[in-house]
Amino acid sequence: MYIIKSNTAIARGSVGLFLFAALILSCNNNQVDQVTTEAESDSLVSAAAPNVPVLPELPSNVILKNWEMGDPQHMATVWKLYQAWDTEHPHDMIEFLGDSTIFDWPNGSRVITTKETVEPILRKWRNNFKSTSNIPFSLISIHNKDLNQDWVMAWVWNKWETAQGKKDSSLFCDNWRLVNGRIVYMNSSENRTSRSLSKTLNSIPSN
Repeated sequence: MYIIKSNTAIARGSVGLFLFAALILSCNNNQVDQVTTEAESDSLVSAAAPNVPVLPELPSNVILKNWEMGDPQHMATVWKLYQAWDTEHPHDMIEFLGDSTIFDWPNGSRVITTKETVEPILRKWRNNFKSTSNIPFSLISIHNKDLNQDWVMAWVWNKWETAQGKKDSSLFCDNWRLVNGRIVYMNSSENRTSRSLSKTLNSIPSN
């Protein structure tokens, strides 16, 4: 009876161990499946919603900080405007301008034009030069989400000959604001350049 009882006890113990092991394996498999499912879920979320850069904390005076790439066609508009100026056809510039356009020049002057006044003003400005060559070597179309504004930032190497025959050149940064594809504002700043940079900019082909 003892031996039979002992064998029965061993058999019962073996069954118990088997059931325990099966339970552990089942739990482990559930954990692996859960980890795999969570990893796949995270992967899908990452693929569906890529990381969006978080704006840093900036002072309140930085009112234009939330930028994104803008409409590429706006760059073409600004480029064609420079072309019209250089080819002595100020009238062709009008189609790229809004009903009212503000020009803020490097010397601190501001000129406000309308559809009625813009052509004679442009022609007066252009008559001061025998020839001009605006070479935009950087055109960036950007959109500001804070104020819902479209801008083109243009770095331009400008070479000219005055009506009196004096030749000169300078680097300008022109910021153009567009509304519905037309220019409504421009501010321009003139930048001094080193001899080395001037030499590099003079080597840029005009077209």
